[in-house]
Amino acid sequence: MKKIFLLAGILLLTAGSVFAYSMPRWGMTSVDVYIEENEFSNAVQRAFEAWAQASNGKLRFRFYTTRFASNNAPIKVSFVNEQAPYYITRSKRHETTGYFTNMEDGFINAARVQIYTQTREKRPVTSEEVYNSMLNEVGYILGLEKLFGQCDPPSVMCMDQVGLHNSLTERDRELLIEKYERSSNDIKEMKSKQNKNR
Repeated sequence: MKKIFLLAGILLLTAGSVFAYSMPRWGMTSVDVYIEENEFSNAVQRAFEAWAQASNGKLRFRFYTTRFASNNAPIKVSFVNEQAPYYITRSKRHETTGYFTNMEDGFINAARVQIYTQTREKRPVTSEEVYNSMLNEVGYILGLEKLFGQCDPPSVMCMDQVGLHNSLTERDRELLIEKYERSSNDIKEMKSKQNKNR
């Protein structure tokens, strides 16, 4: 009988781990963000705030500009005074940001964003371009997936529409709420089952 309980516990832990890896998201609701001081810092902060507002209170961001925060904040945003290395869409919208996330047990625990301040043609980017592009990048940082092909209804997460939207769409709000509400409920249920089997 003990072997059956042990086997059931192992299966539940394995299933929980597989589930966690299939749903990358932040495991915390309040995330610190370091934004390097720059003329575009406000545009970056506005993009994070737009997603926080769309989350209906599920996510909050705290913004910092100090050297201490640059070492300790899970999300770090910096600026590169170089031309963007490539185009990202068929419509040749300019890539102004790039990001990298670290995951542990399926949860995002760190993100790095570099914002290129020049386009491929070496034209300086505008605050509005940085904001529009950051709407897309923050979505990735939150664990939302890239959307390909026809995006109807529209979304800032659609690769062919990156930089075209100056605000989040209803579809973006739905994707975010679905990810964080569903994920939170599933995690609670999984932990509850694990506790019952102890």
